[in-house]
Amino acid sequence: MAELSDRTRRNAGDAYQLDRSAGRLQVLEHHARDPMVKVQSLTFRYPNGATVFEGFDWHVERGQVWAVIGSSGCGKTTLLMLLAGLLRPSAGQVWVDNKPLSRPRPRTGLILQDYGLLPWATVWRNAALGLDIRAFYGPDGIHAPADENLEDRDERVAYWLKRLGINHLAQRYPHQISGGQRQRTAIARTLALRPDLLLMDEPFGALDAPTRQDLQQLTLQLCQEQNLTAVIVTHNIEEALYVGQHVLVLGQPPQRTARVVQSPRTSTVDWEETRRSSEMQRLVEELTDLIGDEGHEMA
Repeated sequence: MAELSDRTRRNAGDAYQLDRSAGRLQVLEHHARDPMVKVQSLTFRYPNGATVFEGFDWHVERGQVWAVIGSSGCGKTTLLMLLAGLLRPSAGQVWVDNKPLSRPRPRTGLILQDYGLLPWATVWRNAALGLDIRAFYGPDGIHAPADENLEDRDERVAYWLKRLGINHLAQRYPHQISGGQRQRTAIARTLALRPDLLLMDEPFGALDAPTRQDLQQLTLQLCQEQNLTAVIVTHNIEEALYVGQHVLVLGQPPQRTARVVQSPRTSTVDWEETRRSSEMQRLVEELTDLIGDEGHEMA
């Protein structure tokens, strides 16, 4: 397994206490001040017997943006589905907003790789879909927050379509707009629900480079504006270091220890300068070697 530099481990140590003598990323102890997400002694195995997580602990503090990377089959999407309440742990517990998670919660927003848009619905109707589902069930505390008020449904949809720059596409259908515009529609649908936790699975992977960078920056701005806690799964190391304040590195399953790197980026403004820095290049190379070595071990 490739080793990470002492500089990398010191960066990660801002949030985590790390084993510097082991020559690898390994968490010894994590003191979360205000956890929005707490994964406690998590074990998860699929019915075929494959164990993905075993006694796994991890915390995400309120308002933080995390990226999750790792080779194919390491459990990135599985972790996201566990945080969304769409999968149940075999043992241990996932906590969200200081409550044990037993089912999907109405204030968690989930954006999948294929955007999940209805092909027969316009951009407007797709953006309003979550609110319409809430209206169907009512404020029951399960499908919609108990304090939900949908009198401003149209205003919410209109606001987010305009904020995301797609209000002029409101009456078009998904096949009539670009991939970036479809992604913006999915983001509008999610943010109209006023989530406090945003989960994104490979959200930018299918987009061209300029559109991808634009949406990465927009996502970070929205997270800051809305005080969102976010977990973003990606296979792109540079993207992970850009969108994530911290990067969770998953290795060969089963995952037993949270290995974390802190991004060298301090703001979206200086990203191009950071991207060209020797520190950033070294960090990308180290993570590429680490993930590549473990990918070969899994093959």
